[in-house]
Amino acid sequence: MIYTVIDTFYLTDEQLKNSPSRKDDIDEATETNLRIYGCDLIQESGILLRLPQAVMATGQVLFHRFCCKKSFARFNVKRVAASCVWLASKLEESSRKARQVLIVFHRMECRRENLPIVHLDPFSKKYAELKTDLSRTERHILKEMGFICHVEHPHKFISNYLATLKTPPELTQEAWNLANDSLRTTLCVQFKSEVVACGVVYAAARRFQVALAENEPWWEVFDAEKSAIDEVCRVLAHLYSLPKRLTC
Repeated sequence: MIYTVIDTFYLTDEQLKNSPSRKDDIDEATETNLRIYGCDLIQESGILLRLPQAVMATGQVLFHRFCCKKSFARFNVKRVAASCVWLASKLEESSRKARQVLIVFHRMECRRENLPIVHLDPFSKKYAELKTDLSRTERHILKEMGFICHVEHPHKFISNYLATLKTPPELTQEAWNLANDSLRTTLCVQFKSEVVACGVVYAAARRFQVALAENEPWWEVFDAEKSAIDEVCRVLAHLYSLPKRLTC
């Protein structure tokens, strides 16, 4: 059983290894690539829709949560990504119309697949089908979440952690970037946002060769364990070892 309350949705390693997609014979590498691809679509579409970063972050977390419940063999990654953006824009009070979301995803698909960019007619049969599917998929997401869509991001903790540790100012942007990249992984369904924040702060310090007081377990003050921080760093390192651009 997946433990779900107002601010938690966390899985064990065993649960991740036995995800619905894996049970449908989708191997780990393919599932990872599909997750990254879906998150890339959410991030890119959010930029094109001129949405705040918080919307894209929430959309990616919702995407990962849904993919822990349903298989990629049964739900199209592009349609799930579009519905996550649409739902997240409402949750973060930056709502966009279904028409805007569908047109952006249509143009993205044309560009990514090197197809001629043809206008998506809002009065066409294709548009009506896409809009129906967008709404239907959103209802599936809400149902699987039990209508509990609260999301807490690591970004809100980073500045406070860095100030407490008295680190150089240049670490802030690096840690923020790492937090954004962490959303392309399953870290958001493995650890609390406070733990991920500790992990990206630690990784940023390592990149800039800034010494943190490891003889004094500073992470314990922020309710984290060293093993969890190491896992955050490991997952991020694996992400950066993968191809930069994925297509599906």
